[in-house]
Amino acid sequence: MKPTLLYFFGKVQKMKAAGEKVLGFTLTTPEFPPPAFLEQEVAKVYEDSFPYLPSGGDFVFRQQLADFYSTKWKRKFKEENVFVGTGGKEILYILLTLLLKKPEGEIVVISPYWATYPNMVELLKGKIKIVKALAKDDFYPDMDKIAKAITSKTRAVIITSPNNPTGKVIKEKDVKFLADLAKKKDFVLICDEVYEIYNYDNLYVSALKYFNKNVFCVFSASKTYSLCGWRLGWSVGDKDIIKEMIGIQSEATTSPNSIAQLAFRNLFKDTKRLETYFAENMARGKERRDLAVAAFKKAGVEYAHPEGCIAIFVKIPKEFDNAYDFCTELLKKEKISMAPGEIFGEKKYFRMNLAVSITNLKEGLRRVLKYYGN
Repeated sequence: MKPTLLYFFGKVQKMKAAGEKVLGFTLTTPEFPPPAFLEQEVAKVYEDSFPYLPSGGDFVFRQQLADFYSTKWKRKFKEENVFVGTGGKEILYILLTLLLKKPEGEIVVISPYWATYPNMVELLKGKIKIVKALAKDDFYPDMDKIAKAITSKTRAVIITSPNNPTGKVIKEKDVKFLADLAKKKDFVLICDEVYEIYNYDNLYVSALKYFNKNVFCVFSASKTYSLCGWRLGWSVGDKDIIKEMIGIQSEATTSPNSIAQLAFRNLFKDTKRLETYFAENMARGKERRDLAVAAFKKAGVEYAHPEGCIAIFVKIPKEFDNAYDFCTELLKKEKISMAPGEIFGEKKYFRMNLAVSITNLKEGLRRVLKYYGN
């Protein structure tokens, strides 16, 4: 059995613990600072954070999120449309648990995909149907292929925009097409939009703009606020779906952690400073995207052009048969850790996290480019 993404991450941690100097680009964990004003908000809510909060999320926080996305995408959402979870992963898992309750359910996933999607479907005894986006199309998904993959057994289609690992952003006309298709064919369009603020080429449009009862969007504090360890995510969807998800969460984890929700409740009292923080982080991401693109382009290396996200998806050198072997070589000889493309359904590419310091990014690029004759 080939190693998983966490295998490479774990190897890095062990090597560092043994005193080796390793540069890690495996996980898309942004090394950008969280909001500077967050620490004071945490201090304010500390003594109020000991009790449980309601399943589905704190009511005030849910309404704040509803108001925020209502304003942003000019639709009317209410607290009952919002579900707060222990990270985006719990939200996706609970939603898929609900959708796959009936036997023989199919979930359509676009490849390259975030590695967790097929694993979740497999755990829940569902059937995964892969629609491949091709390298010749810069990994942009074919809407006709997606439409043809829909059957009476389709419970959901999962799209990621901006995409992890490719950085591709679904065009607005295609977002509308998929939202309309979900309503017409009666499946749930699950839109993983956790990289919503990393919109370098101004192409990202949330599916919330074309919201209907079959559209469900997922967001995360991990990527947007650089708070992976807080395990906080939220979603917007049909109120009946949300109600059932709350019932599942109440028996699984009760509710997301209280201190993070209460701190974020204070953050969302002033959305202007949040927008300023988003702009700063997007500028950080774009600077690193541009640096990496310039380096690979100059070296004549093939890559998917990242319009968003915080990573770049790069073709392996022709001397290697697969990305696992190449990433293993990089870790062993160059002391840099990348994510092999097999994990995302594409064995000839690897993913490199760009949300690191400029110094480490330049050094990582220097080491990997040795294998391309430069």
